[in-house]
Amino acid sequence: MTVSFASLGVDQRIIAGLNSQGITDPLPIQAVTLKDAILGRDICGKADTGSGKTLAFGIALLQQNEQGQPRHPRSLVIVPTRELAVQVKDVLASVAGPRQVRVSVAYGGVSIETQIKALKRGVDVLVGTPGRLIDLVNRRSLSLSRITSVVLDEADRMADMGFMPQIEEILDQTYSERQTMLFSATLDGDVDRLIKRYMTDPVRHEVISKPADAPKMTQYFLSVEDRSKVEAVSSLVQGADRALIFVKTKRGADHLADMMMDFGIRASAMHGDLRQSARNRVLERFTKGSTKVLVATDVAARGLDVSGLDLVVHFDLPEDHKAYIHRSGRTARAGAVGVVVTLLTPRLGREVQYLQKALGVDSPIYSVDPSDSRLSLLVKASQANETVEFDDLLEIRPKSAPSRPRTGSAGFSKSSRGFSRDGGRSFPSAGNSHRGSGNGTSAYRDESSGSKSRERRDHFSSVREFGSETNTRSSYSKPRKRTYAR
Repeated sequence: MTVSFASLGVDQRIIAGLNSQGITDPLPIQAVTLKDAILGRDICGKADTGSGKTLAFGIALLQQNEQGQPRHPRSLVIVPTRELAVQVKDVLASVAGPRQVRVSVAYGGVSIETQIKALKRGVDVLVGTPGRLIDLVNRRSLSLSRITSVVLDEADRMADMGFMPQIEEILDQTYSERQTMLFSATLDGDVDRLIKRYMTDPVRHEVISKPADAPKMTQYFLSVEDRSKVEAVSSLVQGADRALIFVKTKRGADHLADMMMDFGIRASAMHGDLRQSARNRVLERFTKGSTKVLVATDVAARGLDVSGLDLVVHFDLPEDHKAYIHRSGRTARAGAVGVVVTLLTPRLGREVQYLQKALGVDSPIYSVDPSDSRLSLLVKASQANETVEFDDLLEIRPKSAPSRPRTGSAGFSKSSRGFSRDGGRSFPSAGNSHRGSGNGTSAYRDESSGSKSRERRDHFSSVREFGSETNTRSSYSKPRKRTYAR
């Protein structure tokens, strides 16, 4: 039986608003949570990024539509970042339809006076970041005593960012009989303690991508010399409609964006040093497509939802596997196809080993020529379910490492989408979902065992070190003809 918004109890006026945005059928997370949310039950929702969580809680808030009074909103959505606050507000406003629901935002980096004026006029649903909400409460411009519905969106990210004390302070001031909805990629640690303390008999819903959906995010791990990374990136983004490139530092973001312009590619940088108004302008140009490439620090790793974003590049390695997933999750959202490329230099091979082990993927690392025109075909080939063949690549592996089995459970056998983990004829695949369950990694030995490598390994503390520590010098096998196949 097909589930519809109407069968879940959604008001016809909201359905009309959804239809006006081209939304006709609920996504899985919406299908399993909306009925309970509309009934007012506490909900713990666990789902991958880009799964449609905003409407899963947003429709319920719009349908309740309890009218707020000056300084006293009735519904509150707490999010970790400014960008996510703006996007949640825009989504709710776009589907509200003829229902006169007043939705407003509160976040730092912009004038607080505008937000105070909106609260004085009266707000029904307030979307905000923890720090700015606390600031408004301390100024007596916001009262939380009449809040009857609270949503904690991206709760795991807020825990990682150290927002738990502020969130608890906010929840302690809300109406004790409120409805609480929590959405997160994980429900353990600080998030679990929050659930036990502030939620009443919550209904738990978990939606995990089906294995058939996993290949929609295709991953490549490519090794280039440090001096050639910019050229490699310029080749990669040529074939993308929109590309998001992640770097470690604010200065690095500005520098790389300038160098992209030197290659004739329209690019902008986004990082914490930009004023919020400037960040909004950069994001607007990127969303509308007037800027093709966005170079960002991890400030954009959460909350950025841009349709048509088909390429994510890790120009600098992420801090850990969680950051990799958060960054990569900006593409292949809501069933779309996307490509994720991790660029590394030869000295970072050991660190990528630990990263892949933590992710549970088994993707080979290939040394590539940055000027190879086939790099620009990766995105389009993935969208067309085609194969990009690299017949002159060197899979980087030490001679002493055991060879990959040609058959058996560690191999990759051909399937409709390429090569899946199965028995039979096998070749390593460059395309793997980050949800893969490989039990090994590409054997790539670092050429040094210095302190920088040891510091890096601390970020992958959940991964056991493997391989010999005594042999720190690597020798690599000769190039063999290989094919990227999926």
